[in-house]
Amino acid sequence: MDNNQQFEPQPYGGSQTVYTPQQQVAPTMQATPGGTLPPNTVYPQPAPDNDPDEDRPRKLSAAAVTGLVLGIIGIIFSFIPIINNVAFILGVIGLVFGIVGMVATKRYGKRRGRGLAIAAVVLTILAMVITLVMQQATGKALDDALGTSSTTSQSASSDAKKSGGESSSSAAAASGAQDTEGDLDKLHVKIVSAAKSGADYNGQPTVLVTYEWTNNTDKNQVFSVATSAKAFQNGKELDLAIYTEAPAGYDSNASLQEVQPGATQQVSVGYVLQDDSPVDVEVSGTLDFSGAKVSHTYQLQ
Repeated sequence: MDNNQQFEPQPYGGSQTVYTPQQQVAPTMQATPGGTLPPNTVYPQPAPDNDPDEDRPRKLSAAAVTGLVLGIIGIIFSFIPIINNVAFILGVIGLVFGIVGMVATKRYGKRRGRGLAIAAVVLTILAMVITLVMQQATGKALDDALGTSSTTSQSASSDAKKSGGESSSSAAAASGAQDTEGDLDKLHVKIVSAAKSGADYNGQPTVLVTYEWTNNTDKNQVFSVATSAKAFQNGKELDLAIYTEAPAGYDSNASLQEVQPGATQQVSVGYVLQDDSPVDVEVSGTLDFSGAKVSHTYQLQ
């Protein structure tokens, strides 16, 4: 076949195009069943998403993570007496970090981790609440854990009031009670005095009872742990007094101080009075299950 021969394609749409293999002719129009389209036709494209936050990677909020960690530590420490003071401080700091994290992780914010920030706020608030509740309950819980049942004490106190005189002494001897001074296993305890004292933090009248005890064991002992000292009025146990202004001779820390073997210590404890009726003071050993106790009834003046 002759390379110079011209090819004659079939006409379309009433026009005729002639070209040779040496020539490259770009088509100027595109045929469609309905006609032709102009060259360089631009088809409409969907509008791009202009939201910059869709594709931009966001870093995890360091404030949210810090607040969450402090909240977890605060929850753990909040159940431990004394140490839960630190838990309250951690809760306050963690709450600040949690709030900062929530602000930084809001919608279209610069950081991610909003769930962590919310969890941090919840945990820190919970840690502070638990700390306050545990601190208020620590005193009473310790007394309940170390104390013995007051049923026997109330019965003995009622019998002593009704009998009086010799019958009172007989009842005390039968119950293992020692008047004013005696031995409780390896402890020697003496009730020194009981007298009206100043008002407690709530304005209620109180009685201040002074004890003297000697540690005859071979280990250091603490009065509030080694003994259970209680006061009663009308057969009911009196609550411990908390003073805003300490009475003369009163040391709130004395009952929590360790005493070495063979040493003697004086301890004063305040109780909230119900009225002016006589006060029955009783002391028993925490680890003495023999029923022995030291007791005495005081008339308030």
